[in-house]
Amino acid sequence: MAKRLKIAASAHKYGGEFLVAGSIVLVLVLLFVKLKPEPISIFDVAVVIGALFAMFIGYFKLSEPRYNLVLSNNGLVFYHRYGKVRISRDNIAEVGQVSIANDEQFIELSCLGLRLKSIAPLIKRMPPRLALKLIMEQRSWLIAGIKVKWPLGNVPDDWLIEANQYQDKFESNGLLAMMSHRLEHFNELYGYHFLISYNYFDRPADEFVNLLQHWLRDPEKTIEKYSNIK
Repeated sequence: MAKRLKIAASAHKYGGEFLVAGSIVLVLVLLFVKLKPEPISIFDVAVVIGALFAMFIGYFKLSEPRYNLVLSNNGLVFYHRYGKVRISRDNIAEVGQVSIANDEQFIELSCLGLRLKSIAPLIKRMPPRLALKLIMEQRSWLIAGIKVKWPLGNVPDDWLIEANQYQDKFESNGLLAMMSHRLEHFNELYGYHFLISYNYFDRPADEFVNLLQHWLRDPEKTIEKYSNIK
């Protein structure tokens, strides 16, 4: 079986620890409150709330994917809480740090960019639920680029609200059409179609960009190298 390189999701880390610690504290506090002769104090209530909050954080973390990115010789799979999407390595033209500049300012976003040869295969495979979540999550990146590209505010109307129809060979409509327009807008602003936040991953930004660039050139060697690093 061909090797795969799994990039751990930072949001998933310590979820079990938060859940277990919160549960233990909650049980101990409830036992203490039941056995002590004094009435319940504000401190007792605060500790219970803190324990419940820790349990909530743990549950939320555990509901996130264990891995956000899995690399194979043929492509990558991006995992999100709201779905996953596969991108073929043959469809990736370039990988790099996302940035934009004009005569007065330079902005570097905290995300990795993938420039695709065609967005059609990505859109065809993307669940509408994931498309909706990415459209919402990544709107701040769109606005940041718009402010640099059009500093005087003369923004075309179709950039502020993505249309729900997109003319391609699949005739996309609805959320997938809106996602198609978003990918095209990102490419015009930043030179990359699909953006992935560094917050998803378990290593520094420059190391992650370097890993993906090496993988794009030589996937088998890169997967073998990083699989052996613990």
